[in-house]
Amino acid sequence: MRILITGASGLLGTTLAPFLAGIGHNIVRHGHSAGGDVSCDLTDRATTLALVDDVRPEIAVNLVAWTDVDKCEQDPHEAYLHNTRPVENLVAGMRTHEGSFLIQISTDQVYDSVGPNPEDNIRLANTYALTKYAGELAASLMPSTILRTNFFGPSLLPNRKSFSDWVLDNLRNSISFTAFTDVVTNPLSMMTLCTMIGRAIEKRIEGIFNLGSHGAMSKADFIFEIARVYGLSTNAVKKGASGEAGLFAYRPKDMSMDCGRFETAFDVTLPRLQDEISSLKGSSHATA
Repeated sequence: MRILITGASGLLGTTLAPFLAGIGHNIVRHGHSAGGDVSCDLTDRATTLALVDDVRPEIAVNLVAWTDVDKCEQDPHEAYLHNTRPVENLVAGMRTHEGSFLIQISTDQVYDSVGPNPEDNIRLANTYALTKYAGELAASLMPSTILRTNFFGPSLLPNRKSFSDWVLDNLRNSISFTAFTDVVTNPLSMMTLCTMIGRAIEKRIEGIFNLGSHGAMSKADFIFEIARVYGLSTNAVKKGASGEAGLFAYRPKDMSMDCGRFETAFDVTLPRLQDEISSLKGSSHATA
């Protein structure tokens, strides 16, 4: 299939684009940095429509997002411009091409209740979550799969670390940091997420789906499990609550997701989080 990946130069895109190309898809990478096939400002309606008309993708995978939660809270308009308007503009362009399909990557931060949260258990607790949810509403105006997810794994970008990169660097260098005991998630490894996005492309099942692993962990338990897998000391790690960190924006506490709807619709069994963490040793983290 001819697939447009918007935000292909970002953390997930630099892994997803070669993965999808490797399984035979014709990939057109959109991005602002070097290495993209096309570039345009997706906050501008006219240039986005022109991009869609030029590329004519059968499927678009939208990865464009502003994930800095504190900055989103400080500047809600910019958060809207990055997290909502690009989806609105893509949908406006793609709806004019019969048969086109959108895969919108959203976030687990739309949840903040005792989990695992089903898809209808929305609680929008910060501006980032609000603008990502608004992007979901825009995506739902055309045939689309909306995936609420969270991920970790080795970054391929020289100047941007993933969360697991940051954790491993701190553990290896005995850098002191606080591991939050009150923030719970069930993320996937980037490679598993790419595989599931590939399945979503194949199936084109419309709807909103949670996409994560089994066996949610607090951030602290996640960090200590990484340390166990790699045989690294946790002497420099302090356990604490997120509210003590002095962060500008509120962080949801329990973002763990019930992913049964995805497993049933796409006929897959998602992995355990513990196994996903163990899989890091087979990635480039092993020699980082």
